[in-house]
Amino acid sequence: MSSWNFVGIIAWIIVIALLIFVVFNIRNRHLKILVQQKKKITGVTILTDLLEIVVVILAVSGMLYTSLFTKVDLNDKDNIVVSYKYNPMIVQTTNDGQGYYVKINKQESSSSTDVYQYWLNNSKYTVSSQNATVSDATLPFTVSGLRLNWPVKKIKKLDSKYQDAYVITMQAKYKNNFRNGLGLKANRFAMEYRVLRVPASSFINVKK
Repeated sequence: MSSWNFVGIIAWIIVIALLIFVVFNIRNRHLKILVQQKKKITGVTILTDLLEIVVVILAVSGMLYTSLFTKVDLNDKDNIVVSYKYNPMIVQTTNDGQGYYVKINKQESSSSTDVYQYWLNNSKYTVSSQNATVSDATLPFTVSGLRLNWPVKKIKKLDSKYQDAYVITMQAKYKNNFRNGLGLKANRFAMEYRVLRVPASSFINVKK
């Protein structure tokens, strides 16, 4: 774990300590007014209670948002580093001898997603269409729904090297800095996305 994440751990400890302090502080003040001073709870006391509760809610909400609910911005170079890996795919054959690189298994798919299967170094890999797309090399290189500047020049070179049959794996990782440490994300993977590059749509085997 990155040492920057201790910033988030310390922040959570402070927030929890603040919560405990507020609970006991409200309780003790009320007991002092009701038991020792034998007075009624006034509007000032209630207002003080509400102010302390609001501070705790804001602190907890802020930490939860920073830790769990922030979206990954792949173009945020201050907090995200993006890297790419390229691996050639291995051709497979159907029973009738037709070669293919990617199998779309409709039997394992839901109504909104597909399941892609491909082979690298004789090992089979499976990925959901939510985290991957198939790219037909006969068409211009595009990846819909993912705002990212893909290394098109590098891809064109690899098209020639791997004969348009390879996997581009994009990995986004949180940088080591205060902001990511506060959210307990420093040096952790933010997301991974794969582009399955095939020479043409005829190299896709759709199993229904």
